[in-house]
This record gives sequence, structure tokens and C-alpha cells, in this order.
Amino acid sequence: MTIQVEPLTSHPMFSACHALQRAIGAGDALSAPTLVSIQRSGGLVLGAWDDTDPTPTLCGCLVDLVSTGRRPGRLTVFRGVLRERRNRGINLRMRRAERSLLRADGVEVVRWAIDPLRSVEAHVAMNKLGAIAVGYERDLYGSTDAPQDRGLATDRLVVEWRIDSPRVCAIIDRRRLPPHFDLGLDRMAVVTRTGAAGDVRRFLGARHVRTGDVLLAEIPSDLERVREENHELAREWRLGTRELFEAVLADGYLITGFVHEGGRSFHLFERTDREAAFDRIGGQRSGKDGTGRTSRKWQG
Repeated sequence: MTIQVEPLTSHPMFSACHALQRAIGAGDALSAPTLVSIQRSGGLVLGAWDDTDPTPTLCGCLVDLVSTGRRPGRLTVFRGVLRERRNRGINLRMRRAERSLLRADGVEVVRWAIDPLRSVEAHVAMNKLGAIAVGYERDLYGSTDAPQDRGLATDRLVVEWRIDSPRVCAIIDRRRLPPHFDLGLDRMAVVTRTGAAGDVRRFLGARHVRTGDVLLAEIPSDLERVREENHELAREWRLGTRELFEAVLADGYLITGFVHEGGRSFHLFERTDREAAFDRIGGQRSGKDGTGRTSRKWQG
């Protein structure tokens, strides 16, 4: 598979992006005319094309709006990859292309929202791109028909990506691991309690430990599998972690990393501020997938 990422600029391209959104079940697909307006107003509409077949297939899209006011930069309002082409690094390629284009335009910050219970989204954002999570929004999008949200509140983490910061440059340009890879697990306090529930894990409770500088909060390693096993378990995870995440973030912590150990996944909270987090770099060099691992599951 050969993937080419480029800005979408023509009506057929915008129509293909709209069709892709509908194909993957986006709750409110951006229409072709809306995408034209975004592009003409200075926003960015990127597409990832699979050139393997004689006729290239649009397999991924990313859409940024111009953000002004107190938080200038770009706001990602859509990103998605066709289901059959996921876990092949396409999302990461689009983000890297986005970064190159925005750096050339003098843009410094990109923000987007991720589901706090989806491990792969957190892994890509924190470990591969060097972003951090700075806030938590309850039910950000309200009720939606999107398959990934059906039956769950649309809670989201607010992610910030300073694309030319020392942290991001070290991870993307110099293939350094995020700084938390230099810490031992013994320096991290786990603030969630979970237990086995068949082949998945169940949320049992949480406590906010204010004495540690680095905290770990477990989330499902595979939210879809939890939902398939028992949808009520997924609701327990959503409601059980919501107040914990809000409390820890309000207490001066940021989410600066993601840890996957022994088949279990954890957000890493660090007591720090944004400037310090983006100024710090890790010392270890990364493996093939940018995190010291080579598993396809974590390619993004």
C-alpha cells in the first residue's frame, strides 16, 4: 500500500471527503460546500490516498478550522480513516503532513478532542505526536448517531499540540521517546481500581492521590471489545473515570503520556504546566513504531 497525503482542493475531492465521513459513520458529516468554505477561509482539508489501485482511493481525511481569539491556531474538527485501512499509520501520516504545512504558514498550535477511553487515540496523540491533554469536556457533542459513541456520553479530552516545541521536535524529528519513558513504573501511583470481567476489565473505583507527581489512571485497552462483551461495562468506565479525570486535571496535572503494559492501558498524569511539558524532551530513542514497540495494534 502506497499512501499519498495532500491538501484537497477540488469539488470532486471535497465530495470524496464527504463520502468518506459517511462511510465511517460520522455523526454530522461535513458537506462538500462546507469543506470548500473551510478551505477558502484559511482552514486545511487533507486527504490520504491509497495509490495501490489504478484509481486512487481516498482512505483518510483531516479537517482543520482557523482558531482565533484567546487561543489562536488550528482546531481539528474531523479526522478519520476507512475501517479496513486502520492501524496502518495513516492517521499519523496525515498529522505529520498537517504539521509541515502549518509550520510553513507560521501556525504554532493545533487542538483537537479525543475520547478518553480509546487507547489508540491517546497513544497516537501523546506518544507519537508529543501532544498533551489539558482539559476534560463532558458530553461535548451531545447525543450522536456515530457508531463509536452510540449509547455513551461523548466525553472528550482536549488535546494541545505545539508543533514546533522541543518536546514535539524531539519525538517526531529526532525519534526520541516521550519523557515519561525515562521514568520507572515505581515512580507512578495508580489511582484506579479495576478487575477482570471475562476477557476484559471492569472499572471498580478510583482515588485521587495528591502527593504523587506522576499518576496512572487505567482505561480499557480496547473499548470496542468492552462494549461487545457488556455495554454496561463501557458505561461504568465512562461515568467512573469522568470525575477522576476532572479532579486530577483541576488539581494542576496534565496528561503527558500513555502507558501500555501487560495488556493494560493507562493515561499518565503529571503535575506540571504546559510550558514545562512542551519544553522537556526524553533521552531514549524510539523503536520502529515510535514508542519502543513494534505491535501493529499501536500504529494509529
